[in-house]
Amino acid sequence: MSPLTKTQALDRHALVMAIWLALGLVAVMLFDYGSDGGGWIATLSAFGAVLAAFIGHIIVNAVYDTGFSRRELALGLVIYAGALVACGLAALLVPGFGARNFLPLSLGFGGLFAAVVFYMITHFGVRRSFEAFDVIGDFGTDGPDRNSRQERR
Repeated sequence: MSPLTKTQALDRHALVMAIWLALGLVAVMLFDYGSDGGGWIATLSAFGAVLAAFIGHIIVNAVYDTGFSRRELALGLVIYAGALVACGLAALLVPGFGARNFLPLSLGFGGLFAAVVFYMITHFGVRRSFEAFDVIGDFGTDGPDRNSRQERR
């Protein structure tokens, strides 16, 4: 990975935002339609739009020879967790929501999780993917173990 110039970084950011805004809007509309009685096909199509945006983001990263930034990872994780909690609360608190939408939501969230895990394993390998989330391994190690782990990365 070579560092991007300021113009290239701005171009990449604009392209990523265009992809996520366009497909995110489609996903929100399809999810709203699906949860209001449009059926499970609309709900699963909403998750398909999110997956298409994720694939588009991966393609942009490949074109610019970059990866996901820490801010992008944090935003994605917060949005995924927030959506999961919101759907769980809606299933518990809104009468009939869980009965209509439990299976498509479960398949959608599971499919997104599987897609992210598949991308991480194919792009980084199993060991580096696990080390990315291994916070306990980094906790309290200031000695040679920490330095040798960072050299491997």
